[in-house]
Amino acid sequence: MLASRFSRNHHAIRSESPLTDEQIRAVCPSIFAEEKHQSRSTRYTYIPTIEVLNGLRKEGFSPFHACQTRTRDDGKA
Repeated sequence: MLASRFSRNHHAIRSESPLTDEQIRAVCPSIFAEEKHQSRSTRYTYIPTIEVLNGLRKEGFSPFHACQTRTRDDGKA
């Protein structure tokens, strides 16, 4: 059971087998963002989440659950 609680305003996927990038992308597209959001300052260092996920995969970890909350501000989607 996931310890975090999310509001009704989220997308999630859970699987008995490791999730593929295609499955994750359908529910959590922000994981594949290629640059920081324009609202971030110049001091913000962007690290692509997919690179972190791929690094974890190389170390033997696999994603079985992914979720993404929706933004209340459409300009930040």
